[in-house]
Amino acid sequence: MTTYHPKHFLESDLHPDFAGAKKCVICEKWISTRPNHLYCRPCNLCFHKECSTSLMENLTIDRPVTHEHTLTFIRQKNSFNCVACGMVVANKEMNFYGMYEINMYGCLPCNFFIHRDCMYLPKVIKLTRHSHRLFHTYQVPDHNTKCRICYDPFVCGSGGYICSDKTCDYKLHSQCATRKEIWDGKDVEREPEEISNSEDVTMKFSSLEEVDGKTLRHFSHHHDLIRLCVNGGEEENKRVCQACILRIGSNSFLGCKECDFALHDTCARLPRKMEHLFHRHSLTLEVDMMNIKEGFFRCSKCERESCGFMYWCCQEECDFKMDAKCASLAGPLYSETHKHPLTLLDYGARCYECYECPFSLDSKQATLPVLVKCNYDIHPLTLCFGRHIMCPWRPFSCEICEIRIKPDYPDYEDLYGCFDCNTLVHVECAIGKYPYLKPGHTIKLNGFEIEIASNSFSRPICHACHSTCQDKLVFKNKSSAISFCSINCITSS
Repeated sequence: MTTYHPKHFLESDLHPDFAGAKKCVICEKWISTRPNHLYCRPCNLCFHKECSTSLMENLTIDRPVTHEHTLTFIRQKNSFNCVACGMVVANKEMNFYGMYEINMYGCLPCNFFIHRDCMYLPKVIKLTRHSHRLFHTYQVPDHNTKCRICYDPFVCGSGGYICSDKTCDYKLHSQCATRKEIWDGKDVEREPEEISNSEDVTMKFSSLEEVDGKTLRHFSHHHDLIRLCVNGGEEENKRVCQACILRIGSNSFLGCKECDFALHDTCARLPRKMEHLFHRHSLTLEVDMMNIKEGFFRCSKCERESCGFMYWCCQEECDFKMDAKCASLAGPLYSETHKHPLTLLDYGARCYECYECPFSLDSKQATLPVLVKCNYDIHPLTLCFGRHIMCPWRPFSCEICEIRIKPDYPDYEDLYGCFDCNTLVHVECAIGKYPYLKPGHTIKLNGFEIEIASNSFSRPICHACHSTCQDKLVFKNKSSAISFCSINCITSS
């Protein structure tokens, strides 16, 4: 028996079948060596010997940084809420400890209870998703407000992180704010805060420079740019934005009179350095794919390949990359495909949800162009999501591939449609499998130097899978006559 587990005798020998398959209930690490543990057969619980010893030596904490009185370890099942995070059982304990609440310390006279891990929460943090520093408090004011990450309410009397700016109502649960994908792990309490005018910061990292009233200069291009309007001409319709590689479909854009360089207004204003809620570190803008070994990249957010502008993380251990379309997203998201604002509910789920109706988007859907032009219809086709389509004519097929469309759960498909002409096409048929790669660009992959070409007229046979190349783009080897239908086929050759 131990002070931690007084009900049963603990064995020092674990059944061979359990070796390497049990976790210590104190530190949550795998028990790999048999002589280094204690085992309770009735409870089917394992402990490292040193963890049990360490816990016995820390049954009381005399001078905790979180409270003015001595804190006592509570070993029985309890229903006390942690003052730091507001939870009875911390997220990381919930699945493994079951009925055991082993990491709670308390001061009974003060009704103060706290998880052992929550004692060491950082006092001051800076997140990329908010412009101000956040301070930890054991009493969140106005607990009826919601956490700005998970959008769940605060437990009355619980702690959390609040904004250092008194005019800002930004609040986060302790455990939401310190998740490893959101927080960079730094307590900035002792670090001086950079106090600067927001306009100065914007100018410092701005990509655009105004030359005169009509002329602008973008750091990615050697010619000056002017604001142009889409005139509907054939050449204008083929023009693409160099940042996101999508067609220029807006009424006005920034264009070069000396060459075909063009940028959407929103893409042109993307800063050279930014903090984004999709990543915990600062991101730097790369505009030249010649600096990328393969000549293209895969966005870590939407997982699409792109040869446009790329935001990348400078941290050595981090390989995060993001394309221009995902970089333009923010929370809440105001999408033309839905009448209500959409909230980024959870980072891991990569999902935007509407709190007013059952509507949601992932980041791949959120970055799709709302309107596209198609040879099969005189009108622009509008993006519509299969689970929300109310279509009077069923069954129906895609106008391009002629495969029947599945609008019903769980097989529904996202579509582009013209409901005046009863035209529907699959998203991939309308914009292609690689909407952010452009014809004429060269990539290097698997020892091949590949030119990306339009597949409008020819339908070559893929060298790898031996099927007809059906997509809008085809990948042609520069040193031979072989072609590939996809990047996967290039890498598998």
